[in-house]
Amino acid sequence: MKSSSTYDVIIIGAGINGAGIARDAATRGLRVLLLDKSDMGGGTSSFSTRLIHGGLRYLEHGELGLVRESLREREVLLRIAPHLVRSIPILIPIYQQARRGPWTIRAGMIAYDLLSLAKTLPRHRMLSRTAALQQAPGLNRTGLAGGAIYYDAQVEFAERLVLENALAAQQQGADIVTYARVDHFIVEDEVLLGVEFITELDGSNNSARGNLIINAAGPWIDQVLERSRIKGKRLIGGTKGSHVIVAPFPGAPAAALYIEAHADGRPFFIIPWNANYLIGTTDIHYEGDLDQVDATPEEIDYLLGETNRVIPGAYLGREQILYSYAGVRPLPFVDDKNESAITRRHFIRQHARHANLLSIVGGKLTTYRSLAEETVDLAFKKLGRDSPACVTGKALLPGAIGSETASPEVPTAGGFPQKVNKRLARIYGRRAKEVMELASQDASLGTTFNAEADAIAAEVVFSFTRELATTLADCLLRRTMIGLNPSQGIGDDLAAADIARKHLGWSEDRVRREVSDYRKHLPGKVNS
Repeated sequence: MKSSSTYDVIIIGAGINGAGIARDAATRGLRVLLLDKSDMGGGTSSFSTRLIHGGLRYLEHGELGLVRESLREREVLLRIAPHLVRSIPILIPIYQQARRGPWTIRAGMIAYDLLSLAKTLPRHRMLSRTAALQQAPGLNRTGLAGGAIYYDAQVEFAERLVLENALAAQQQGADIVTYARVDHFIVEDEVLLGVEFITELDGSNNSARGNLIINAAGPWIDQVLERSRIKGKRLIGGTKGSHVIVAPFPGAPAAALYIEAHADGRPFFIIPWNANYLIGTTDIHYEGDLDQVDATPEEIDYLLGETNRVIPGAYLGREQILYSYAGVRPLPFVDDKNESAITRRHFIRQHARHANLLSIVGGKLTTYRSLAEETVDLAFKKLGRDSPACVTGKALLPGAIGSETASPEVPTAGGFPQKVNKRLARIYGRRAKEVMELASQDASLGTTFNAEADAIAAEVVFSFTRELATTLADCLLRRTMIGLNPSQGIGDDLAAADIARKHLGWSEDRVRREVSDYRKHLPGKVNS
C-alpha cells in the first residue's frame, strides 16, 4: 500500500462491483486502493444463483432498459471470460392454470430475443408437451401443456470472476488489502480526506487518503456510513436469497429448469452445477445480522417441496441436501413493496454533504462491468480530469489472455491425468499453465491432494503467492473451489494446510487454527 501518497480512488468492498470498479479505474490510469473487511468475493457475490442472465422476469415489471443492458453485458462476459462464463440451456415448463400461460411465455421469449438481436446464443424455441418431456422426462405430466427453451449463461464459480477482476486491477497498479474493516472516514474541516481501517488478522490500525471514496460494500453500505458517522437516509433494503445444493437425483434434468412455484407464483431454478444441482432462490425481506445469513427451515421446505412437485420422482428430503447457502441482495430501500417488484437496477448515490463520496446501491452480477464503467466515468468528472476510454468491454480477463480465440482450453502438460488438466482449465483458464509451471519446480507440488484426486498441491501455493489468498478459507472456497464439492473439502482442508506448512512455512499452530477457522466458514449443513 502506498502509505506516502494519496490515492485517486479508495473503494470499500471487493465484491463483484468493487472489484469491477477497481479494474476499470486502474485500467484508465487512476491510483486505486481496494479494501474489504473479509476476502474478495466473500459476501453476496458468492451467494448468488450463479447465472449471467438478461433478467427474463424483469420484463414482467417493465424494466426493458435493464433487460437490454443485461443481455448486452451477458455477451460481453461470454467474450472476455469464456473460461468462467458459458452458455446454458434453460427449459420453462408450461402448465395449465399457471399464472404465466403459453401466450405470456411466448411473448416474453420473443421480447427477450428482440432485445438482444446481436447475441451469439441460439434463439428460443417453443415446445409441445411431447418435446418438453423429451427434454426433461422427469417433469410432472399432470397439466403439462408444453414448454419453451432458451439460452442464458452460467458463471459456475462467481468467486473467480470477482478474483480475476481484482487481479486485473492489481496488474494495472491497484493496491488491494483484504480483511481490512473501514471503521471511520478521515474528515477535516468538513472535508472527507480518506479512511481509517483495522486489519482484522493482526488488529493493526491503518489509514489511507484518497480524493474520492466509493462505498461499494453491498448490503453493508449503510453500516459503513453509520460507523463513519455519515448521516442520511437508509439506502439498502436487501432481500435474502437462499439456495440448496443436492446430488443428482431421479428425474433430474439435463438442462436447467425455470419454474413457476405453486406456493407464491415466483419463478425459481433447478440448475446443473458443479456436477450437482443448485436449487433456488427465495426472495424475502431481511433485517437480521448481515454476517450470519442462513437458509431457514421454511425456505428449505419451500425449495424442496416445489422441486418435488415439478419432478415427482425426485423425493428430495433434507437428508439429500449437501449444503445450503444464503445471501442478501443490496437492493434499494423501499417501504412496503413486494420483494420481487423491487428494481434490480443500480444507483450511484452522491452524498450532498461530501461531494467526493459515492455509494453504490443495487446492481447485478451480470451488469457489474457496465456499473463499473458508469461509476468510473463519474469518478473522472468528480476528479476534474478527462477520462480515457473504457476498455473493459473488450480487454480479456486474466484467465482468458493468451489465446486469439480466448479459448479456455489448456494444453496437456506435466504428465497430469486428463481429469486434472480438465479441472485446471475449468478453474484457471489459460492461467492453468502458470499452475503447471509451478508444479514442475517441485515434484511434490504435482501430486493430487483432494478426495476427488483432481486438484494438485501447486494450487494451494498458487492461491497464496499469485492469487491474493490470506487464509485457508480463501484458498479452498474462493480460489481452488474444492470447498464447494459435496464433501465441502472436509479432509482436503487438512491436506491443503499441510501443503502450506511444507511450502509456505506455516507453523503447526497456524495449521490447526486455519483448519478450525475454515470449518467455521463453510456453507450451512442442513439438519434432517
